Amino acid sequence: MVRGTASMNGSVRLIRLAVVLATMLCLVPPAVAAEGRSVIGMPRQGESALEFLGRSDQDGPTVTHYGYLTHLFGLGDAALFSDLTTRTEATARFTFSASTTLTARHEVGNMIVTAAPGTLTIYFNDTPGSDFTQPGSFAGGQAIATFSVRYHNILNVQAPNEGIATAVADLVQLSASAFTLNGRHHRLGHQGFQLRVRATGQGTRTHVDPVKAFFLLGAQAIVP
Repeated sequence: MVRGTASMNGSVRLIRLAVVLATMLCLVPPAVAAEGRSVIGMPRQGESALEFLGRSDQDGPTVTHYGYLTHLFGLGDAALFSDLTTRTEATARFTFSASTTLTARHEVGNMIVTAAPGTLTIYFNDTPGSDFTQPGSFAGGQAIATFSVRYHNILNVQAPNEGIATAVADLVQLSASAFTLNGRHHRLGHQGFQLRVRATGQGTRTHVDPVKAFFLLGAQAIVP
């Protein structure tokens, strides 16, 4: 009986040890353990992964999006800019560029609802220098993450050629590449990672037919 109890106690201790070891392994992200680099942009469910400021240009069915990140989970906000006193697109280390094509457009009253799929890429710029007057400048630097994207936009027309835009976009990550910032190696997300973007801003139409317009947007991406 005593021998059986001792054996049982030993088994319990082994189980407890296994649980502790498993817990410790779960606390260490696999990418960090295997590759020696930190994984950023991956908070807990419902938390903000990244925030950005941007512009979207519509030319007929084609909409081009570009801008820069103002917050990225895992990095201090100051690390996102090369100049701590001037936090604009000109000093932003992380920029994005995307292209989408409208597949749906519905209109009733002063509401215009559209949807468009496409691809978005985030770039790391060791030497920043983007400019909103040059959309292509946001696609410079090192491509560190690509996403498939589908957005749904609601435009509430407030006056001729002016409206308030509210959009939701679903992102699924297609690729992730390591980069180095201040001597440390990082990776943004991983393949298959999903984000939900919520954006709001101002839309201005500049041409009627074909439709040409631009939107200034602020947005937040959370883990759904």
